[in-house]
Amino acid sequence: MVKKLLKYEAKYYARTLIIIEAVIFALAIFTRFLLFFEFDSIIYYILQGSSYAMFGLAAYAALIVTFILCIVRFYKNLFSNEGYLSFTLPVSTSQHLFAKLFSAVVYSVVVFISVIAAFLITISGDILNAVTDAGIYLLKNLIAELPKGGTVHLVLYVIEFIIIMLLSAISSFLLYYCFIAIGQTAKKNRILLSVGCYFIYSAAIQIFSTIFSIVMTIAEPYIPYAAIERFVDAHPFAFFHIIFVALIVWSIIIIAICYLIVHRIISRKLNLE
Repeated sequence: MVKKLLKYEAKYYARTLIIIEAVIFALAIFTRFLLFFEFDSIIYYILQGSSYAMFGLAAYAALIVTFILCIVRFYKNLFSNEGYLSFTLPVSTSQHLFAKLFSAVVYSVVVFISVIAAFLITISGDILNAVTDAGIYLLKNLIAELPKGGTVHLVLYVIEFIIIMLLSAISSFLLYYCFIAIGQTAKKNRILLSVGCYFIYSAAIQIFSTIFSIVMTIAEPYIPYAAIERFVDAHPFAFFHIIFVALIVWSIIIIAICYLIVHRIISRKLNLE
C-alpha cells in the first residue's frame, strides 16, 4: 500500500514539477541564447541583465514554491476534507508520514538539481569551462597539500555534508508538519494556531540565541581556548568530524521529537470536524 501512496504523491507533484521545470529551463536556454549574440549596445546589456535577473528570481521562486507546496500537500491530504479519504485507507500513521516525507524530500532534491542544471546552462561555454578548470585546479592543489590520509577524510566530509543536508530537509519538513499537527488540536482557528506555533518557535529560538550569546560572553574568560587550539592543531581532521557528527546527531534529535509529536497527534488526537 505504501507503493500506491508514493505513486499518488508522485502524480500530485509531477503536475507542478513539469511547470517549474519548463519555466526554469526556458529562461536558462533564453539567457544562454542571448550570449550567442553579443552587441555593444545598451539595449542588449539591459536585455541580458534582465534575463539573468528573471532566471535568478524564477530559481528562487521555484525553491520557495516547492517547500510551500510540500507543506500544503501534507495539510490538505491529512487534515482537510481529503483526510476523511486518506484515513480510510488500510495504511498506518507511520506509512502516511513516510510517504509524505519521502516524496517531499525527493521532490525538493529534484527541483534543487534542476535549478543547478539550469544555472549551468546559463553559463555554459567559455564561462563554464573556465569555472570547471579553476575548480579542478583548486581541488588538485587541495589534495596535494593534504597530509597522509587526508583524501579519505575529505571524502568523509563530503558524505557527512550530504547527510546533514538531507537530515536538515527532513527536519525542516517535520518541523512545519509539527506546527500544522498542533494547530489541528484546536476546535477553532486551527490554521491561526499553526501560524502562532511558528511565531512562538521563532521567538523561542531568538530568545535562546540571545541567552546563549550572553552566557558565552560571560563565560569567555573561563573557556579553555588554548586547549581547544592545541586539540585542533593536533587533530584537525577529527575536529571537523566532531562538528559534522554533532550536527547530524542534533538533526536526528529534532527529527525524532517532531516525528513523535506529529505521530501521536495523528494517531490519538486527530479531529477532522
